[in-house]
Parts: sequence; structure tokens; C-alpha cells
Amino acid sequence: MMFTFISNSLGVATTRFLNTEMGKKNGDINKCFNINLVLHTCLAFGIFVLAETIGLWYVCNVLVVENGKFWDAFFVYQVSVFIACLGVVNGPYASLFSAHECFKFLSLFDIANTILRFGGILLLQYYDGIYALRIYCLIMGITTMDSFVVYRVLATRKWSEIIKKRIIRTWKDYKDVLAFSNWNLLATMSLMARSSGTDMLINSFFGTAMNGAYAISKNVNNYIVQFSANFDGASGPQIIQAYAAGDVERYTYLANKMGRFCLLLFLLVFFPLYMELETVLSLWLGEVPQHALVFTQVNLILAGVSMTGGGIVQVINASGKIKWFKIQVSIFFFLCIPIGYCFLKIGMPAHGMLVLFLVADLLQRVVQLILMKFILQYDVLGYVKEAYLRPAAISAIMSCFLVAYWQLDINLLPLKIIAMGACFIICLFFVIFLGMEKSERLKIWDKIKKFNRK
Repeated sequence: MMFTFISNSLGVATTRFLNTEMGKKNGDINKCFNINLVLHTCLAFGIFVLAETIGLWYVCNVLVVENGKFWDAFFVYQVSVFIACLGVVNGPYASLFSAHECFKFLSLFDIANTILRFGGILLLQYYDGIYALRIYCLIMGITTMDSFVVYRVLATRKWSEIIKKRIIRTWKDYKDVLAFSNWNLLATMSLMARSSGTDMLINSFFGTAMNGAYAISKNVNNYIVQFSANFDGASGPQIIQAYAAGDVERYTYLANKMGRFCLLLFLLVFFPLYMELETVLSLWLGEVPQHALVFTQVNLILAGVSMTGGGIVQVINASGKIKWFKIQVSIFFFLCIPIGYCFLKIGMPAHGMLVLFLVADLLQRVVQLILMKFILQYDVLGYVKEAYLRPAAISAIMSCFLVAYWQLDINLLPLKIIAMGACFIICLFFVIFLGMEKSERLKIWDKIKKFNRK
């Protein structure tokens, strides 16, 4: 989780500066790359030191682990620390692919890694030894570490001049990147603290079984968010370059469209999945752990709230004026832990933490839009109309459909699967004819016809 949060945060920062340099007439991309590489390396060293001191103390003295499993936990922790540090150092190389919009390669590489993980886990079920958890950890670690090798090899072939090692001695150049990265990292660390802090609180109050149920819901949440977030991330380079060029109309148009399309893509996945979530979890897990269903239900709604920031986050990063945006989101994230602790202390159920997150995320989105109005002079009302109204109308219609379906109380698995397919088709119909404008439908139709000709 630490690797994911920090690498994503630094990746956004690095990609932003690379794109800014690419948008300048005389931009020095090599200089920007080397500055970020030094900063990433220093951060990886800092993470390693903290993990092997404070983190190791927590694992050895505080973490609740089942009897006989401590050395498994210790092994997994050490591998995770190594992979996290390696991933942070690899950040500038990965950012080069995003900055150059090599999204086809990134997608194919992610798919290949997913297949490798899946294959490894399938083979693992035939292993009867006592080190299954350690082998699982190594499978996940290797398929993360291979990106370190692949990105560096391909970057050397494609952009040898950009990644050429060079010592930058001017402090101001580092300061500019640090000013942006530090505020961005503050928000990332607060999100990481909220996530890891929740794991610790659940572990402390309810034990490892509840941690397992919560972990399942987080996996579902991550996959759903990633489905729409990847689409949003693809707009980043264009929005940043348009902002750097002062093309207000262009970046506003892109951000508003991204806000709507991220939500529309999310709805396509959300409603069919939510409709028969217990069935899907049963097919996936066999026996669904207690509380996993309610955790996942709330986490899916939480994912929907996170999708309401599509497009505007790219504008904020492009502007470079991120200080107050990151401060406000960090405050909301950090406050969730002490407030959640107090509520758990007085008897709140474990999934109440996610309800608390839901309230916090809604409030911080409102504050974020207000800050955009006053700091960036962004047309917030135009964004709300463009991004939220059509998805909200579809959500209302599909919610009525779900309520009506649940009244039927269907028990046969084939009928449930057919119902999920029907739900997807109905949702797709509304996304195309209610969520999209006529010009957008025509563009998609033209793309389909060109693809068929090929």
C-alpha cells in the first residue's frame, strides 16, 4: 500500500514537471529527469530507514499475528519494504512513459503482470508446504520488480538522451520540484496514514479476521477505481501542456469531459456489480468472510465519491498551486483516524470507519471545488453541470431498477448472472443516450467503423 500511494503521488509530480518541460520551447527534459531521480532515490533511502527502525519495532512489538505466523509476517514485511523502495526509485522512469502518453504499452504491461500473478497463484494452490504465504509474497514481489527492469531497459532504448546521468547542482531547481512534491506527498502520506491507520485500528479492536474482510473490500475498491482513474490519468499530459500554453478553453474542455466520463465508466461497473455483490464475492472467494459484504458495499460507494474528482485534479496539478488543496485534503484524511478511534471505543462497528471516510471525502470535495473557484478562478458551476448532472440522472434511474430487482428475491445463480448482464446493457444504454452528447456518440461510432475496416 505504501508503494502504491507514494509511487502514484511522485509519479503525478514527476509527470507534471516532465510535461511542463515538454510544453516549453527550450525545455530541458534531461535536467528535470535527473532532479526527480535524485529526489526519488533520497526518498527511497528515507523510507528504508524508517521501515527498518520504527516500522520493524511495530511489527515485532505491536502487530497482532496468529501463533506460529510471526516469521511469515516478518518475511513478508521485509520483501514489501524492498519492493516499495525499488518502486520509488523507479518512479522517474515510469513517469517518462506517462509523459510521452505510451498508454498502450502501460496497459499491455499491466495486463501481462496480472496474468503472471494469476498464473502463479493458480500454481500455488497445489503447494501443500508451510511457506505458502512467503511464496505468494514473492510472486507479488517479482511481478512488481520486473517493472524496474523493463522500464529502465525500454527507457534506455527510447530516450537515452533524456535519462543520461547528469549532476544538477542548482538548489533552486530541486526546491521547485520539492515544493510541489512535498505538498503532493503530504496528501499521499495522509491517505496512506488513513488506510494503514484503519488497518491498525481494526486489527487492534477486532483482530486479524476482520482485517481479512476489510482487505477484500479494499481490493474490490482498488480495481474499480483503477478502471476509471486510468482513463482520467490519460488526460493528464494534454491538460498540463494546455495549461502551460495558457489555453484556458482547451484544458477546461478536457477537465469537464473527463469528470463526466470517469463517472459514466464507473457507473457501468458499479451497478451490475452492486446488484449481485454477494453472489460475485461467493463466486470469487467460495465462502465469503463475515463482514466482507458490508465492507465492500460501503467501499464501492466510497469509490464513486473518489471518481467525482475526475479532470479537476489534473488541472490543480497543472497549475502548480497545490498548497491549500493538499492541506485541506490532508486535514480530512488525518482527522479520520482519531475520530474513528473514539467512535470504535464507544462501540461503533468496524465498517463505520468507511462511513466516516465517506462523509470526510464528500466534505473535502466540496472544499476542493470552492478552492478551485477562488485560487484558480475555475468555472466550478460549469464543471458541476457538465460532470455531475448526467451521471446523477443515470444513478437515480438505475437505483430504482436495483430496488425493484431486489424485491424479486431471485435465488437461482443462472438467473442472477443473466440479471447482471441485463443490468449492464440497460446501464450502457443510458450512458450512451443520456450520459453522452450527440457529437460524442458520433465520434465513438466513427471510431468503431474505422476499427472494423482495419
